[in-house]
Amino acid sequence: MNSSYHFQVNLEGMLDILSNHLYKTADVFLRELLQNGADAITLRQKQQTNWQNGRVDIHLIPGKQMIVQDNGAGLTEEEIHKFLSVIGQSSKQELVNGQLPEDYIGRFGIGLLSCFMVSDSIMIHTKSIHGEQGYVWEGLPDGTYTLKPSDTAQQGTAVTLKAKPGCEMYFHPKKVVELVTYYGLTLPIPIFMDKNLEPLNHIPEDFSSLSRAKLLSFGEWLFQEEFLEAIPIKTQHLSGAAYVLPYRTDVSVKKGHRIYLKHMLLTEQGAPLLPDWAFFLRCFLNTDNLRPTASRENFYEDQELLLAQTEFSGAVKYHLKKLAQCNPQSLQRIVAVHNEAVKSMAVWDDEIFRLFIDYLPFITSEGEVPGAALKTIEEAVYIEDVPRFKQLKPVFIAQDRLLICTGYTYDQELIQKLAKTFSLSIEPLQEESMAQVLTDITFTERQKGVSLLHSINQGLKDFDCQAQLRHFYPIDLPALYYMSDDIQFLRQVQSAQETSKGVFSATLSSLLSGVCEKPLATLYLNWNNPLIQRLLHIKNEKMLQSVAKVLYIHALVTGGHSPRREELKTLSQELLYLIDYNENFKKFKVIDGSAEPK
Repeated sequence: MNSSYHFQVNLEGMLDILSNHLYKTADVFLRELLQNGADAITLRQKQQTNWQNGRVDIHLIPGKQMIVQDNGAGLTEEEIHKFLSVIGQSSKQELVNGQLPEDYIGRFGIGLLSCFMVSDSIMIHTKSIHGEQGYVWEGLPDGTYTLKPSDTAQQGTAVTLKAKPGCEMYFHPKKVVELVTYYGLTLPIPIFMDKNLEPLNHIPEDFSSLSRAKLLSFGEWLFQEEFLEAIPIKTQHLSGAAYVLPYRTDVSVKKGHRIYLKHMLLTEQGAPLLPDWAFFLRCFLNTDNLRPTASRENFYEDQELLLAQTEFSGAVKYHLKKLAQCNPQSLQRIVAVHNEAVKSMAVWDDEIFRLFIDYLPFITSEGEVPGAALKTIEEAVYIEDVPRFKQLKPVFIAQDRLLICTGYTYDQELIQKLAKTFSLSIEPLQEESMAQVLTDITFTERQKGVSLLHSINQGLKDFDCQAQLRHFYPIDLPALYYMSDDIQFLRQVQSAQETSKGVFSATLSSLLSGVCEKPLATLYLNWNNPLIQRLLHIKNEKMLQSVAKVLYIHALVTGGHSPRREELKTLSQELLYLIDYNENFKKFKVIDGSAEPK
């Protein structure tokens, strides 16, 4: 005789929680059925130690019906009431917080209810290995279920679903194969569909014993990528492989992995299991002892998860160490593609730093130089400002001195760490360091240049800049503009003021007026340059002041600094003046080496 029972819960509300709070897609119904079947087979294997014939079979009426059948332990009548109605004893708050009892969450409970997302009824034929009587259980969305004896139920459990409108796609062979391969790829229990003789999840059981070539081949099949390297992972909590991508990726990329719990796909998200620096990896991992959330779509963040993170980092580091010793060319290829990711690791991890520093590239006045070369230098200076580096680069090349650009991500921290770790003479370029780059002029030369400096400084008085004469190379560089951080800040404020209006402009003006003594930038004039030598013999004050302004703006541009609006206006005016001066030159006569009007 049929008996009708209640779940003792508002199932409509429960389904809302499943679809809107726990599960991101209805796809998971098949994951839950496969997990239930695998758990039932595992239980039978424990109770019947000589039995090893577990399997899951899927039968389809395309677009209409699906039967997922396992030959596991099955359920008694008592177990049916206990496990198929356990969800009725849980509140919505418990579901959201993931606080359900874990004893059977992998077998039925929430997992079974996910089937209501694609079907309006769930019918279960089951027969326990411990009893002669089989049963048919049917659950409905109104919160009721029926139970009756069955003489046709086979040992194990068969779940029958009928496609509800709008969900027919999940009941077609192509989709089922896709989902089984996606979710159940690593299940140690074979999954068959209809009359197919080969299981849908036929892959090697032990990945740790695979050769590098086979591991790379598997990764290419799984992720549809040709990877640079395969890193086997075998720890207390994790097994699988990490694959090095053949292209650069953004640090924000956290997905694209295949992470399994007890051989069932749990998530594609790297967080929270993988460290932040693992964004250049694609991971295929399985764990048997981490705790899942209630939806089984990620892990609880607990002590075991922290241990798993540490184990993963250790396994990757160990493999990279082996590469450095046995196959440094492979390590160099990885660094060439993923130097930013490697640098991000090396900044905070001393072990990674020592492992990779010889291969990491840095931009210098001599071009791109690896860390191994920097470890051999006698002395160098570094500068964080990229435009200023570009301006000073030819000066350092001409003087056979090394300038390192640390204006790129992580480079300054790494150069500082390099200098400290290996006791190298690598210092930041300060204002006083310019004396090492530029050679002072002699007393005689200083006397000859007094008049020129006076005229040039008169021309520069509106630009918060002063001129100095120095010897430096290359000879064809007439002037070198150098400003302190304070000057750079003031220029930024002045540029912002020029493009602002109203209250903001007034605020910037107040900020500028609050500077009691404006710091001065320096325009170094190259005594070795032919143009500067010509200027030493010109006595026309107005012309020298005009040339000073042109030299100043030229040095700004070559140094990578953006001229302000007023500076561009000044450049136009002075160029017009110099053109007019040239046009009128024939009207001038030369008296005692000076140009004066006739």
